[in-house]
Amino acid sequence: MFNLEEVKGYSKLDAKDKELFGRFYQKFYKAWEYPEDHKPISISRAKGYLKVTLNDGDWLHILKDGSWY
Repeated sequence: MFNLEEVKGYSKLDAKDKELFGRFYQKFYKAWEYPEDHKPISISRAKGYLKVTLNDGDWLHILKDGSWY
């Protein structure tokens, strides 16, 4: 796995968003056989969601309940 604190933008998140990103991380990585192929490289707060960009070029919306799309 990886250290959440190393994701670009993590240090700019407030405590609530850091907790949300941690919950997302736990769920998201259980969904992949090779999670390192989908490593988050940046995270930022947007209106109503967190935006996480992955190393494969995709990006996701993370909602308050920890779900993503």
